[in-house]
Amino acid sequence: MRRARGRCPAPRLAALVGLALAPIGSLCAAKLFTLSLEDIAAGRAEVVDLTHDLQEGTPLFPGGVPFALEPLTRLADGYYMNTFSSGEHTGTHVDAPAHFGKGLPTVDEIPARRLISNGIMIDARAKAAANPNYALTVADLVEWEKANGKIPPQSLVVMNTGWHQRWESPDRYLNRDEAGAMHFPGFSVEALRVLPKERGVNGVGIDTASIDPGASITFEGHKVMLLGGRYQVENLDNLDLLPARGFTLIVAPMKISRGSGAPARVFAIVPR
Repeated sequence: MRRARGRCPAPRLAALVGLALAPIGSLCAAKLFTLSLEDIAAGRAEVVDLTHDLQEGTPLFPGGVPFALEPLTRLADGYYMNTFSSGEHTGTHVDAPAHFGKGLPTVDEIPARRLISNGIMIDARAKAAANPNYALTVADLVEWEKANGKIPPQSLVVMNTGWHQRWESPDRYLNRDEAGAMHFPGFSVEALRVLPKERGVNGVGIDTASIDPGASITFEGHKVMLLGGRYQVENLDNLDLLPARGFTLIVAPMKISRGSGAPARVFAIVPR
C-alpha cells in the first residue's frame, strides 16, 4: 500500500480501486492512502468477498422470498443457462431508502459514488456471544474511536457480530424462541442517529438478517437510516477477515429499476 506525500494527487482513474482513507477531516487535509490494481497484483492488497452465495435453503427474514434456480438449458443443448427467482432482500443485500420511505431513492437511484466507501469494522463478537439481543451503543462508537480515530465521512460502518458463522444453519441464524421471536444482535437507534448526522457515513452493514436487533418489531433503526437517505447492507460474510479500518468497501447491488433493495456482491480491498 502506497502513501501519497505532499499535495493531494489527482485520481488515477485507470488504476484506483479504493478511495483514499483519511483518519480525520477532509481527505486532502490528511496523509492519503490508496489501494491500486498494482497493489492487488503485487500482493500488497487483497480482495475479500463479503457475500454469501445465493442458493436454496439459506436463511430468510420472515415475509421474504426464497431463492430458487431452475434450468433452462444444459450444455448438451449447446450452452448452459438457468432462470432464477428471488426477493429483493434475500441473501446478502442492500436496503434502499425507498424500502421505508415514499418518494425516497430506490436501489437504482443510489449514487454509484456512495457505493464505494471507507471501510470501518466494529468488532462486537464478544458482546453478541454474551447477549444475542445486544445492540451496539454510542459508548461502543466512542470506545472504537478512542482506539482507532474518528470515523471519517463517506464510510460504511460494518458490525461484526460473529453471526455470519451461523449462516449454514438457518435456525441458529434467526435464533427464534418458542413464541417465534428472533434473537440476534444489531445497532441501537441511538448509535444509528450519530453515524449519519455526526459522522456523515454512507451507510451501515451487518452480518445478521437486520440492522435492528432480531426482537425488534418496529424497525426503528431502519427508519433512522433509510428515512435519512442512507442505505444498509445485511447478511454480510467474512467480517473476521477485516481490520478495524484502513480498507475500502465496494457494494454492488443489482440495479433493479424502482427496487426497494437488491441482492448485492460486496467486496473489501484490504492491505496485506
